[in-house]
Amino acid sequence: MTSGTSRGPENENASPGLPGSADKDLAGHVDRVRRGYLLVSGLDYFADMLLTVTSVLLLQSLGMGSGAVFALIAAVWIVEGVSEIPTGVLADLLGRRTSVAISFVLRAIGYSALFFSGSVYVAAAGVLLSALGGTFASGALEAWAVDETGAKDPSGLDRLFAQGKIAENAGLFLGTLTGAALGTLDLALPQIVAGLTCALAAVLSLRLMTGRPDPDRPPAAVGRRGAFAPRLRESFGEVMTGTRLTLRGDKVLIALILAAALLWLFRGIPGVQWTVVYEGLVGGNLLVLGAMRSVGSLLEIPLLGWTLSLQKRRASARRTVIVTASTAGALALVCAAAVKEPALSIVCYVCFSTAFGLCMPGVRAAMNERIDSGHRATVLSVASLFNSLFTGGGLILTGLAVGDLGSTALAWPLAAAGFGVAGLWVASLAVRPGTAPTTTTSTTGSTGPQEVRAP
Repeated sequence: MTSGTSRGPENENASPGLPGSADKDLAGHVDRVRRGYLLVSGLDYFADMLLTVTSVLLLQSLGMGSGAVFALIAAVWIVEGVSEIPTGVLADLLGRRTSVAISFVLRAIGYSALFFSGSVYVAAAGVLLSALGGTFASGALEAWAVDETGAKDPSGLDRLFAQGKIAENAGLFLGTLTGAALGTLDLALPQIVAGLTCALAAVLSLRLMTGRPDPDRPPAAVGRRGAFAPRLRESFGEVMTGTRLTLRGDKVLIALILAAALLWLFRGIPGVQWTVVYEGLVGGNLLVLGAMRSVGSLLEIPLLGWTLSLQKRRASARRTVIVTASTAGALALVCAAAVKEPALSIVCYVCFSTAFGLCMPGVRAAMNERIDSGHRATVLSVASLFNSLFTGGGLILTGLAVGDLGSTALAWPLAAAGFGVAGLWVASLAVRPGTAPTTTTSTTGSTGPQEVRAP
């Protein structure tokens, strides 16, 4: 980021110490990027969470049996995992804005398919298309926000992702309750609302996800739109090579990816069981289940605000937040499994889900500090791939070990122990100095190699 004042003749009358016009333009651009990132993130979560209470019920109403539902969910994990790397490469080649827009368009089509067709096959195709669409935005939106706001200021990244988590939680809360309310009228109604929301988000992403002219950045490739297939073949190998070197050269980054994937796994185990465990306690009421699902994310908003103020006062705030949240979350999950009082068990589970959300901004900031700009979306997609593989594989093993989905005696204490240990591991890695390369890396375009400045 530019600092100080310009010394050229056009600024001879500027007051010493005041930022020049270039600094003001850059600050204004950063503010616009933050607002765009928060709005698109909120809409992203709002659209997805419209379906969280009703989607399985809708599939069952179309005639899909329990085995078919589980098979479809497994297929979603496979599609997301297999697609993460190719779509991440496309995001680095096509541009983050194009990739995010494609994501919303595919999801708009997929969600709407479940509303306009009563066929179980169309419904399954819509679910899988939506899963594929999600991978186009995975990493791309985050990479755009980091590149446009600057990756050199750790406290700035922590603030960016804490504010982003607040926006996501607001979308999650509103989407979950809205979807539950619409589902009481018609189980398919949340689907079309989610499709319309994604269509709106596609338009907004194209308008809001703009770049800034920067002399430190390389000029755009000439003929960027031409000869796409040859450029894709040439660039794929180059991007993957650069990504491989990025990961190979930074063992801390690899450890962070693995530790974060473990956090996702141990969050996912109780996440599969909670509806079965608590459905009887709330009388099967969709609105109550929706409120329970979203209240933890609502509580995260003031807590994330507190973490922002803590980061301004303490350099080690990131580690403190992750250690505190993961430890408290592990204890809360043990209590949720052990206590017999239903209301207290629900409160403990909500505390666990809140703790996971508080860990994520610091984890995401720590990863982004260690990734060069040219391969950011691809490396973030690698992290998402591990999240999918760990969670999907772990859930399969958990399903084999736990015969009754309503039983928490074995799965939840083990998940709590793993969550606490993984959190401590993440915290120890998240504060280590970044090692993103200071030299330039080359990516191949239609006009030959270009220099990409590392952050």
